[in-house]
Amino acid sequence: MYNSKGILEGLRVIDASTYLAAPMMGTLMAEFGAEVIKIEQPGVGDPVRKVPPLYNDSSLIHKVTNRNKKCITLDFHKKRGVELFYRLVSISDVVLLNFRPQVLKKWSIDYDDLVKFKPNIIMMHFTAFGRSGPYAHKPGFARVGEAFSGLTHITGFPDRKPVFCGYAIADAIGGIYGAFSLMLAIYHYKQTGEGQLIDLTLYEPMVRIMEDYIINYSVHGMIRERVGTFNPGVAPNDLYLCKDGRYVVLPASTQNMFERLAAAIGHPELVDDPRFITNERRVAHREELDKYIEEFTGRYDLDEVISILEAHEVACERVNSVVELYNDPHVKERDSLVSVYDPELERDVVMQGVFPKLSKTPGTIRWPGPPLGFHNKEIYCDLLQLGEEEFESLKNDKVI
Repeated sequence: MYNSKGILEGLRVIDASTYLAAPMMGTLMAEFGAEVIKIEQPGVGDPVRKVPPLYNDSSLIHKVTNRNKKCITLDFHKKRGVELFYRLVSISDVVLLNFRPQVLKKWSIDYDDLVKFKPNIIMMHFTAFGRSGPYAHKPGFARVGEAFSGLTHITGFPDRKPVFCGYAIADAIGGIYGAFSLMLAIYHYKQTGEGQLIDLTLYEPMVRIMEDYIINYSVHGMIRERVGTFNPGVAPNDLYLCKDGRYVVLPASTQNMFERLAAAIGHPELVDDPRFITNERRVAHREELDKYIEEFTGRYDLDEVISILEAHEVACERVNSVVELYNDPHVKERDSLVSVYDPELERDVVMQGVFPKLSKTPGTIRWPGPPLGFHNKEIYCDLLQLGEEEFESLKNDKVI
C-alpha cells in the first residue's frame, strides 16, 4: 500500500461523493500521494462545478476541492455503470460515498454490496445524520449540521437571530475528521489486512469539537446562549476597535498573559486590583476591564497597537481580510498560499498550500480540479483495460 514516493503513494481511493465535505477527504489524501479517482454524473458533474465564484464558466471552488484527483464520469442509474463501479472497487483500497442510505441500497452500492467484490475494502459513508437512527433518511448540508449540533444557537449576539460562521465550517471539519477517520482505518488495514465501514455524520464532528458545551449542561444544567464576540469563560478575550476603525483580537487566556497586557496598556496596577486578580473575577467584571483596553486601543491605529502589544509579548493579531492574508509576509514565507498553473483556465491561480508540512514526506499539488471526465480514457482504457469499441459504446449510451 505504501512506497517511498509519498506517504500514501500506492493507495487507490474511489471518490463517488459530491459537493464539499466528503470530497475534501479525498483531496487531503491525494495531496499526500494517494491516487484518487473522482466519479461524477455524465454531462452534469458534481454540483460544486456550478457553485460561484466562476471563471470562464469553471467553478473556482472545484479547482481547490478536487485538486490532484482524476475525474471520470459514470452513471449509477444504469446497470452497466454500477458494474463498472464494482470493477473499480475491486482494485481499490478506499471508497468515499455520501449519498443517503436508501440511495446506496437502491443502486446496490452499499457496503454489503461492495465487499462481495473487495472483501477488505474501506468504505467511508458520510451523511448528514448517519446510517442509523430516526433521521438517517434525511438529507442535509453543512448549515443543517451546524444548526443541529447547537453551534448556530450559540453564535451571534443575544438580541439578534443566530448567525452562521462566515464559511460552512461543518464541511471543513467534516472533511478533516473524515480524513482522520480514514487514516485510522488504513492503520488498522496495515496491521490486519481488514477493511471496514466508517459511518460519519456532518453534525457529530461539530458536537465533538465544542468540548465544554455538553458536559457543562450535564453537570451544571448550563445552557450556553449567544454572547457576541467575547469568550464567556475568559476575560479579557474579545475584539477591540482601534483608532483607524480596524480591530485587534486580544485573548489574554492565562494569568501571565493578562499581566503582560496590563503592563502594555499602561495599567500595571490592574494585576493587583481585587476586581481583576483572577480570571473568574475578571469575567465577573468584564465590562469594567474592557473599558481600560478600549481606551488604549482607541488611542492608536491598529499597526501601532500591534507593535506595542508585541513588544510586551502579548498574544494578539489583526482581523485580516482576504487581501491582508493574501499579501502577508509570514504567509508568503511559509508558502501557506501557492501559485498553481491551471491548463483549463490557461493561467496561474493562487490557492491554499498543503498542510501539514511534513519534513520527510511532504504533500504536493499536482494539478487543480480538472474538467469533467478528463481522465475517462486513462481510467477506463488503461486501468480497467476496456477496448476502444466498448469505451465508445459506454460513451454513446451515456453510461460514462
